[in-house]
Amino acid sequence: MYTNASNEDLLHVRVQKRSQLEEQLDNAVNILAERAPLCGGKGILVARHSARDFTVQLRPDIPYGTIQERQEW
Repeated sequence: MYTNASNEDLLHVRVQKRSQLEEQLDNAVNILAERAPLCGGKGILVARHSARDFTVQLRPDIPYGTIQERQEW
């Protein structure tokens, strides 16, 4: 997992093994869930870009306390 240095509201997750998928995404969601109240109460979007690449992002258009998932490939 790595963060985009220009945007603390966005985490990129690259999964190497299927067995790590849930743990890595859960960790990313938990990191942003802690930041959400400090960032104006944004919700979380988990977007899948390929079989191994995901982004987890705080979004103002998603209600605070909500996690949405989206396929983008």
